Amino acid sequence: MGIAQYFHRTASAQSAPHSKSTSRNSLFWPLLISNFVLSALSIANLGLISSMVGFLLDQKHNVHSYQVDYEGGPFNLNVEPANLWVDQGHESNGVAGYGFFLGLFGMFVAWRTRKSTRPHKTLTILLILQFLAILFTLSAFIFVFVVTYQTNNQRIRLPVAANNQGVNYAEFKWTPETWFKAVLDLPLIDSDKRDEIDSRVTTMVAWRWMLLPIFIVDIIAFGVTTLAWLKQRKGTTRANSANSIEK
Repeated sequence: MGIAQYFHRTASAQSAPHSKSTSRNSLFWPLLISNFVLSALSIANLGLISSMVGFLLDQKHNVHSYQVDYEGGPFNLNVEPANLWVDQGHESNGVAGYGFFLGLFGMFVAWRTRKSTRPHKTLTILLILQFLAILFTLSAFIFVFVVTYQTNNQRIRLPVAANNQGVNYAEFKWTPETWFKAVLDLPLIDSDKRDEIDSRVTTMVAWRWMLLPIFIVDIIAFGVTTLAWLKQRKGTTRANSANSIEK
């Protein structure tokens, strides 16, 4: 009876590392792919936001104003309003940067735990960082869409703009997206400039909506990491139990 128990324990001890490794390997690809997609979406959104920032700076420092056709005679409209909200852009930029580096870290953790049979603290760190990413992205998503909704469907009044040449348009508060949408509603004299603004507005809408897939991937990556963390914890508990029985 003692010999049978010995061989049973020996077989269990030999199979435990293999089963634990197989269990973790089953989540290697989901962990790697979800973090890769997060990193890819984030760097793409970072590029879109950077493009918008570059456009705003170019308009401010090089273009200065747009010529508008008006019944009282053409006039120049300053490229920026007096009250321009940009905080939502800064927060979205932070989300994109955080998501990019978090995705890289997640891929590193996935690769590190691929064949390892011992628990890694980096998996716990990744789990915490991904939970924070969900909160960060959700807050940015809500903030951006609320601000956009509050400033949407506003119009630049031609008489007010014509009578205040050389001064930034003072009515209302705007986001870059809603301001340039209102500019497109004006009879701009330069058609090439209109086409450029229209293209940039599309970019602004794109980076705003890109927050949604980033948020979804945040949740997916967090779910996969949670499963990997639970399996790691379960495997550690079993190993400790087996060691205590042998003793």
